[in-house]
Amino acid sequence: MFKIGEFSNISGLSINTLHHYNEIGILKPEQVDRFTGYRYYSALQLVTVNKIMALKDAGFSLNEISKILYSLPSTNNIILMLEDKAETLEQALKNEFERLNRLRTNIFLIKNGGVPIMNEITIKRVEPILIVSTRKNIKKGDLEEDRKMWSAVNGFIDKAEIKRTFPCITLYYNSTWNWETAKSWDIEVAEPVTKCAAGNDIIKVYELPAVDKMACVVHHGSFNTIGETYKAISQWIEKNNYMINGPVREIYHKGEWATSNPEEYITELQFPLA
Repeated sequence: MFKIGEFSNISGLSINTLHHYNEIGILKPEQVDRFTGYRYYSALQLVTVNKIMALKDAGFSLNEISKILYSLPSTNNIILMLEDKAETLEQALKNEFERLNRLRTNIFLIKNGGVPIMNEITIKRVEPILIVSTRKNIKKGDLEEDRKMWSAVNGFIDKAEIKRTFPCITLYYNSTWNWETAKSWDIEVAEPVTKCAAGNDIIKVYELPAVDKMACVVHHGSFNTIGETYKAISQWIEKNNYMINGPVREIYHKGEWATSNPEEYITELQFPLA
């Protein structure tokens, strides 16, 4: 048997907590000396302490715990209650994670000036966007090198333990843009993130500048037909006497991570104008 101070040290519960648990009937001393009033606890009551802490950590109130323990449930019944709570918590976490992703997406969309109406060319302002990126000149259509670039960026983000936002971006630095005739791409692949980190010779972390005039159009469908959308917006820019003033951005609002059907892809093309 242990005095209350000894049991407090062993169980990790303060003396005040043990007094409170005694008052509400959750954990009463095994024995009380009728002459001195000293309270004594047994080693077996450590199992009850474990049950109390598990139920409390699972979200049960002290009143609920008192009722549960009063009914003298078997260990299996307590395990079932805890597993049920675990499943509820897991679903709640999933819902909150999805909510967090929607929030980050909405923050990006506000910075991005929203998504243009499908197939309509519009001009909007784009706010600064913090990104982690890498830039390289690759052969046109070299998907393997493109994947390596994305892998390098995402590996850096994971190691730096910073949070991504959505969606990801490719920037094209070709001085004269023509989707059909370009032999190589000077590209930068970028993941928007929530906070800064120190980059290196390969990976850069910086803020894409704001653009007051960004010509935008949404391409709905696979990348096999995106050339036609590029052609349409390029002709529109020329017809309206604008000049391209900076790298062209591809923003992937919906891609292979969201659907197995390439015809459901949603890609926004952005041309900074002068």
